[in-house]
Amino acid sequence: MLFALIALFIIGPIAEIYVLLAAGDAFGIIPVIAACIFTAFLGGFIIRLQGLAALNSARGDLQTGRLPIDSAVDGALLIVAAPFLMTPGFITDAIGFSLLVPPVRRALARYALTRIRARIVVRDSRREPYP
Repeated sequence: MLFALIALFIIGPIAEIYVLLAAGDAFGIIPVIAACIFTAFLGGFIIRLQGLAALNSARGDLQTGRLPIDSAVDGALLIVAAPFLMTPGFITDAIGFSLLVPPVRRALARYALTRIRARIVVRDSRREPYP
């Protein structure tokens, strides 16, 4: 966990700055800034569309008496994608845009669910007391 935090807060920004500087050298500063602004607006627009679709799907599930689990997971992952898309940089944009792809979101949700299930410990209160 400590390594993940180090990677997230130290190595991530360093890599992002490196990629931005390399892109600036290759394409020029104005196109790189324009691309960062464009991806932020495009990502916000796509998140809005997919968020409304998830909300409508949740409403439909509730009207038919089903729990809107898939819609809630989609909405949660869209909320995670938003800061990645609004942060200037191409690495964060790649992560954010990958979260906008529904099969990627489903695969990530399945992975998270298996990790959560592996950590759940069910104890029988009749056999052993809680520590």
